[in-house]
Amino acid sequence: MLQETPQEYDDRFLNAVTRAFDPHSNYMPPMQKEDFDISMRGSLEGIGATLREEDGYIKVVEIIPGSAAARQGELEAEDVILKVAEGEAEPVDVTDSRLRDAVSLIRGKKGTEVRLTVKKHDTSIRIIPIVRDVVQIEETFVKSAILDDPEGPSFGYLRIPSFYRDFQASTSEGGRNCSDDVRDELKALKEAKVAGIVIDLRNNGGGALTDAVNIAGFFIPSGPVVQIKDGRGRLRELDDEDAAVLYNGPLVVLVNQFSASASEILAGALQDYGRAVIVGSEHTHGKGTVQALLDLDRSLRLPGMDKYRPLGALKVTIQKFYRVSGGSTQYRGVTPDIILPDRLAHLESGEKYLDYSLPWDTVAPSDYRRRDHVTAFLPRLQGRSRQRIAADEKWQELQEEAKLARQRSEQTRLSLHIDEVRKEREQVKALAADGHSEGHPEDGEAENGGDKKTWQDELDEDLYAQESLAVLRDILAEKAVTVSTGSGGPYSRGN
Repeated sequence: MLQETPQEYDDRFLNAVTRAFDPHSNYMPPMQKEDFDISMRGSLEGIGATLREEDGYIKVVEIIPGSAAARQGELEAEDVILKVAEGEAEPVDVTDSRLRDAVSLIRGKKGTEVRLTVKKHDTSIRIIPIVRDVVQIEETFVKSAILDDPEGPSFGYLRIPSFYRDFQASTSEGGRNCSDDVRDELKALKEAKVAGIVIDLRNNGGGALTDAVNIAGFFIPSGPVVQIKDGRGRLRELDDEDAAVLYNGPLVVLVNQFSASASEILAGALQDYGRAVIVGSEHTHGKGTVQALLDLDRSLRLPGMDKYRPLGALKVTIQKFYRVSGGSTQYRGVTPDIILPDRLAHLESGEKYLDYSLPWDTVAPSDYRRRDHVTAFLPRLQGRSRQRIAADEKWQELQEEAKLARQRSEQTRLSLHIDEVRKEREQVKALAADGHSEGHPEDGEAENGGDKKTWQDELDEDLYAQESLAVLRDILAEKAVTVSTGSGGPYSRGN
């Protein structure tokens, strides 16, 4: 608390004002603005090391493969960073510093040098010079896998962590965007002749609206994808203007209560068009608003004003979006076609739990043509999913964990006996199957993308991914029945 600056108190005050309008209008201090830009473009300029604060020291958790630190070769996991210097300048002691303060010193523009004073494993002290470079945050980017079924056809799995887009650099300049990456992965899955695809939007908090519209267009012919209304009540549509369909096969979209904003647009559009089966938690997050980012430095155009830079930015809610069917995703979110048990269902997570959230409302539906790829047999898909979950021991264990988690969240009395407290903590640890590393990536959220085989092994243990694949198999079975009976429809021969 003693390390907090007067500026941070000012930041809090400005946020108290802006958030009284709605949960997503807020002031972004310069450091937070930088983090936001990093999350949107999926890259940063730094050394490429994951750091954490431990007992007053800044410790290296991991070196990002291919990063500046990896190429330099001297910095290693478990090293303790004692001082940070900008080139030949006087080093700054970061012992007992906050992690974000140390990160701000280590980050810097590509091509500049940072010198780290480091204590190694053998307690020797070494000064390590590293020339900063662009670090690609692989966990931000789209990736796919082909999941083989020994008893049937292979399926594709497509993970979209966020709708990222580098607004400052074009593709030719090395900038990446979600639309191009999804297109490339879809083409690769089609070449592998997968029988169906799962799109995983779990924990996808949104991003660029443009990319949500583009990606929806990969699965439907031309037509409206989302409606947008501004503060004056003016309504307009964002359309997919390309009549080509990149992938027309069986499709399942996996969501949870942390799927928000642009991911709700994509899931809602594919559901409204009858193009995909939506699978997941009882509802998505429910963020149906659009924000504009106002860079405050752009207003500093008068002579002598540069001394106030950087000022950060304002994120302001300017529009609400609506599904083509007319309903808003605001507050209510998207309700999946097949609802699965969720161990985190007890959490009060979603727009409806946030202060000053805007209400749900509707507009007139768009003029669009529903595809109805699954509507005719959706009740049978739902019934088979319920039967599988009821008969599966792992799903029963998960439901029991969910029940216990809810009971713990409602328990307001705590034991003062240390043995009881330890027992409860051990139970929580045992149930935390989805635990995460305590490491905090340096330079924003730079993390190693991980070994692809390890990732695919994790998918084999992911109950939600496996149930999504089971739904795809059910769709194929229904398709076979449709073809054999000659009843036509979107999956019949010739389509």
